[in-house]
Amino acid sequence: MLCLAGPSALLAAPATPVLDLFNRLPDPPSTAEEAARWFDKDGKLVHPPLVALKADIEAHRRAVAAPMQAQAPAAMVQARMQTDDMTKGMANVGIDMARMQSDPAYAKEVQARMKSMSPEQLVAMSKAMSQPMNQNPNRRNEAKDMADDGPAVKAAAEASIEYGNQQTSRIQAHATRWKDTEAEVNSKVFATPLKVDVPKPRIEFDHPGCDKAGIAGWDAYAAKMLPLMIARDTQALKLRREALMRERQALAPTITQADKQLKAAAYGETAKSSTHQLRIAGYDEGMLGEIGLVITKTEEIALRASRTVHCGAQAVTVPQAVCR
Repeated sequence: MLCLAGPSALLAAPATPVLDLFNRLPDPPSTAEEAARWFDKDGKLVHPPLVALKADIEAHRRAVAAPMQAQAPAAMVQARMQTDDMTKGMANVGIDMARMQSDPAYAKEVQARMKSMSPEQLVAMSKAMSQPMNQNPNRRNEAKDMADDGPAVKAAAEASIEYGNQQTSRIQAHATRWKDTEAEVNSKVFATPLKVDVPKPRIEFDHPGCDKAGIAGWDAYAAKMLPLMIARDTQALKLRREALMRERQALAPTITQADKQLKAAAYGETAKSSTHQLRIAGYDEGMLGEIGLVITKTEEIALRASRTVHCGAQAVTVPQAVCR
C-alpha cells in the first residue's frame, strides 16, 4: 500500500518572520552624501544592513518553498492517480475519456446524452463516476483535508485570497503615489535652474578646442555648480524619502496582520490541505513582495541621489558621462 505523507509533513517555519524582516528595513539616506556611501563607484549596493536583509529575505523564501518542492513528486503521483480514477469512473458509465478528448463528435454525443438525463440519473452517474476515486486508499481527499484543517490555517488561507483580491488596487495606489511624488520633485526642485556667479564656458569641456584656459574655466564653473547640484539632489531625496516613509507606515498594518496569521498557521505546518498550504505560502510571498517593493524603491531613490556625488565634477563638465 502506497503511503503518502500530508503536504505539511516537511514544512518548517522560516527563521525570520515577515514582521521581523519588515522592521529591519533601514531608513533611506537623508542626504546625497550619505546616499553615496550606500553604493560603490560602480553603483553596487554596499550598505551592510540592507545587503544582510536582502540575503535573509531570500533565506526566508527558500525555507517556505523547500517543503513544496519536496512534495512535488508526491503531488505528481496524486495527479496521475486522479487522472486514472477519472478514466475508470467515466468508463463505469460508458464514457471513453480518451475519445472525449480527441473526437469532437463523440464529445457532443455524450453531452447531449447527459442533457437528456433526469436529475436522479445524473446523481447516479456522478456516484458511479466517483466510485474509483472514493475507493482508492492511496489517494488523498483534498476536499476532506480542507474541511479538516484548523481555524488558524483556514483563516490564513482566506486572508491570502482577500489579499490577492486587493492586489490591483494596491499596485495602482503605489503607482499614483510615486507619480505624484515625482511631479512634486520636478515642480519644487528641478523646475528652477541653478545659477552661479561664474559664467558657463561656451566650448564644451571635452571639445578639441577646449584648451588649458577653457579647462580652467570649466573647473571654476564646476567648483561653483557641483555643490548646488548635490544640494538639489538632497532636496529631491528628502521629498522622495518622505513619500517612502509614508508608504512604509501605510504598509505596516498589513504586514503585522499577516505575520500574526502566518505564525498562527505555523506557515502551513499544521495544514492537511495542499490548497491551504499553497495559499498560505502565497500569502507569505505577498508580504515578501511588499517588503521587496520598499527595498527596491529605497535603493532607487538612494542611487539617484548618489549619482552627482560619485560623478563629481564630471556631472557638470560631462553630464552624459557614464558614472553613478
